Amino acid sequence: MSLSFKHIISHEWERAQHLKEYRAGRVDRSELCDADFLLRAAAEYHGVDMAKRCPMCEAPMCLTTWVYGEELGRRAGSARNAEEIAEFAADGLEFTVHWVEVCTACRWNHLLRAATAYDEG
Repeated sequence: MSLSFKHIISHEWERAQHLKEYRAGRVDRSELCDADFLLRAAAEYHGVDMAKRCPMCEAPMCLTTWVYGEELGRRAGSARNAEEIAEFAADGLEFTVHWVEVCTACRWNHLLRAATAYDEG
């Protein structure tokens, strides 16, 4: 079992642009700090602590991974840990993984990257 990713899309530039617009006063904080209950709960219970701090309030952030794809059936659109993602790929399923940073303190959230997961083995 060897989890790999292809078709990787980074959203880091977009993140930087959102923060630049906020700092320039062109975007309201409420537009950026809008994590809903489900996203915050997933971050709290399934998220992995990140080394970087929230760009809005300096609180610790969590990285959550979400899976999407028809082959996942009812599991699509849910937060999953690395082991579960590897198991899905080992089962031969092709699906997209989204890495989302979340601050549960101020509700900041941003999609950092997305990629298609697959098993190389």
